[in-house]
Amino acid sequence: MSTVSPSRQQQLAQAFVDLAASPVTEASDPTGLLAALAAHGTELLGDCSAIVLYVPDDACGPEVAGTGQELLHLARSAATWGEGPGSEARRTGFPVADTALDGDRARRDWPRYTARAVELGYGRVAALPLHVGEDTLGALVLLGPGSTPLPHELLALGQALTDAAGWNLERDRRLRESRALADQLGQALTSRIVIEQAKGTLAARHSITVDEAFRILRSHARSHRRRINEVAREVVERKLDLQAD
Repeated sequence: MSTVSPSRQQQLAQAFVDLAASPVTEASDPTGLLAALAAHGTELLGDCSAIVLYVPDDACGPEVAGTGQELLHLARSAATWGEGPGSEARRTGFPVADTALDGDRARRDWPRYTARAVELGYGRVAALPLHVGEDTLGALVLLGPGSTPLPHELLALGQALTDAAGWNLERDRRLRESRALADQLGQALTSRIVIEQAKGTLAARHSITVDEAFRILRSHARSHRRRINEVAREVVERKLDLQAD
């Protein structure tokens, strides 16, 4: 039974810690996280080169991370073509199994990608989907030299690393959504408080009921095509003096 050396265990532990801790500065450009996934993929996955493709939505341009300008250029070109194992894994949500680049499948389905990858000295490729919640927003692409198939254990480790990155992205997405909802609720509460203050101000100023004060506020806002909370704020700040009928 094979065992994992202490140094290997330490590398694995550090990889998952880094992926969990990597900051996501922008939802559409989690550069630090993608770079960490690509770096650890290259470090831990033997002789393979690792490239990360990330496309948060069709309106955004693809983000790629990895090492080597030629390989990065290939990844960007493949994303533009909508071709290659990374684009396929992102589109389907399923892994692209270890594939020989000199085989019929690669030449038929990814002709431009395959020709370029072979020129760069690669013989095998696989892609592992990057799941973020229920969405698939990218993939970890592994390219191996020569004709030796990529080991199943290596692909399983690559998927585990990719899943860890996806959990971080999902956590960040949920946090951003929660903050946006909190901001909306805060703005709604602030607007309501200002409107109540304006109603009280008008009611006291003109000796009318608060219901009548609200009618005056609403009528002025509608006739001038303004937000009622903006009108209310000007009343409270004494920048606007609305007259009772």
